[in-house]
Amino acid sequence: MKYYKFNRDRKLDAMQKYWKSFKKQEYMVNTDRSQLLDSFYYESQTWGALHKAWKGYIIAKNKDELDRLEHYAEVIQKLQDELGLPISSFETLDQITNLRRRWGLDTGY
Repeated sequence: MKYYKFNRDRKLDAMQKYWKSFKKQEYMVNTDRSQLLDSFYYESQTWGALHKAWKGYIIAKNKDELDRLEHYAEVIQKLQDELGLPISSFETLDQITNLRRRWGLDTGY
């Protein structure tokens, strides 16, 4: 079975896809289903980014990629703050920061 059979927008060119997405976002805003946040992203876009960040965090944790793990943990905390959600604490993020301090490595800040 070919995967492209399930993609309804495969016949649309890039401009048509952009216009369809724009109209959908415009509808969400006009019906008060999505709000513009302080970061100038819409609430629905931020929820999507949060979902992708969690997925990236899980993949990085399974592959033991500490640099990406730290990156995704920081992104998750930032997005949760923007959405007004309780901010998650990550043990691995604290451990990485402590290791960098102990070895005198640059913390990246």
